[in-house]
Amino acid sequence: MRYLLSLSIGPVQDFIAAGRRTADLYAGSRILEALSRKAAEVLQKGGASLIFPADPQVTGVNKVLAELGDKPPPERLVQEVRLRLEEYLLQEWEAAVGRLPRSYRDKIQEDRAKAQLRNFLEFYAAWVPFQEDYAAARRAVERMLAGRKALRDFAPLDQGDQGVPKSPLDPAWAAVINAREWGDAHLITEDGKRPLRIKPTEHLDAISLFKRLFGVLKHGQVESTRVLARRSLHPQATAADVPGEEEDGVPEPWPYFAILVADGDRMGELIGRQASLEAHRKLSEKIGKFAKVADTIVREHHGLLVYSGGDDVLAFLPANQAVVCAKRLAQAFREKVGGTLSVGVAIVHYREPLSLSLEAARGAERAAKNKAAPREEQGDRLAVALHTRSGSSLVVVRRWAELESPQLDWEVLVRLYAENSLSRGLAYELWRLAREWPEDLPPDFLNAEARRILRRKERRGEEPFLPAFAGPGELEVFAKQLVIARFLGGIGKEERGQDARSGA
Repeated sequence: MRYLLSLSIGPVQDFIAAGRRTADLYAGSRILEALSRKAAEVLQKGGASLIFPADPQVTGVNKVLAELGDKPPPERLVQEVRLRLEEYLLQEWEAAVGRLPRSYRDKIQEDRAKAQLRNFLEFYAAWVPFQEDYAAARRAVERMLAGRKALRDFAPLDQGDQGVPKSPLDPAWAAVINAREWGDAHLITEDGKRPLRIKPTEHLDAISLFKRLFGVLKHGQVESTRVLARRSLHPQATAADVPGEEEDGVPEPWPYFAILVADGDRMGELIGRQASLEAHRKLSEKIGKFAKVADTIVREHHGLLVYSGGDDVLAFLPANQAVVCAKRLAQAFREKVGGTLSVGVAIVHYREPLSLSLEAARGAERAAKNKAAPREEQGDRLAVALHTRSGSSLVVVRRWAELESPQLDWEVLVRLYAENSLSRGLAYELWRLAREWPEDLPPDFLNAEARRILRRKERRGEEPFLPAFAGPGELEVFAKQLVIARFLGGIGKEERGQDARSGA
């Protein structure tokens, strides 16, 4: 008897996002990746044949689909996987805590910490007999897994937490440290001491403390939001070039960076079209190749890849590299996987709480997905959102096909502003025109007035970058795009002693 087995390991997004530093997010992602790889390895050693991921070393996958026989029985193999994951988590915790000085190790509520670690994993499994009809078996096992996840376990956990503060990063867990005693806490590493920078209000639970320890141990691979903001001006900037702390009050020359969130469109439909196990495994190989190339693309644009689950990506980037990086990711996804990618980019201040900045990026990704629209208008888009500390946020959503036009190309518009080829006031005059234009007038009149404003503002003939507008709504979107392009085009001008042209 053959079986089709589906495993789900979590939590995913909430676990990764629960952090106050980029190192916390990076650690959450890497811990989850390690658990997923461990699950795939245990399955392979138990005689299972992996379908997704096809390669157990592919990063970022929190779901595993495999084919297996009846020796050992599926339930025994599943129990073995869960046991090994719990053991692995505790081993990694011990290794990280072991880098603390003894005085701090003794301050951890060890019993509570280990109870939280044992109860942390969300582990679900389902399996069905598999004969010839692979597509039917896959649909059946996924329905069973969804049903199992809906029947969540709510077994009470006695944390011994009466009167103990809850974790600010995950209030479901009680603190295992008294943060007021951890201000000078540090890890002992090969190159010296590394501070944990635990604030007096960060009464961390075991999982959050584990992520902080793990992130500090990986300090050489993780850039802070401040460093990423600096890279808009100096692409090779490192922590050594940005002395001090994010909270030290020293102004940053360019204080904005970008968060990129991407997700493959209609992946469920794409997987559903794979009629055989072999076809699904080949698709899994393609997704795995994209996951690897995504890391390369993000690094080439001086960013930090936080998470790459095959068809979804979370990355931090310099503000002026994000749109170009998004374009390359979408191209790579089409080439490697054969599908389309929706990408949201949020440009945010490096001192904003990460939780708010992440939600801004996810909001941009939702705008790119556009799931409330008719099916043919969903996905395959780029949404760019600008969130400044003064003024309201702006979001511009365009299809990737639209952005192939020079008149709408982000890189072209940003370059025009960087070169002072456009006046600062043009965008707002076009925006005002769109807001005040009567809906019942023909588009030809609107385009003529837009060209007149362009000629007056630029004091020259019509520029080729100005597209034709079907109505004031399209003109308003274009004006917002110019505002964001002007913002990005201003990066570095103060350092170069340049000012944007007057809007007079």
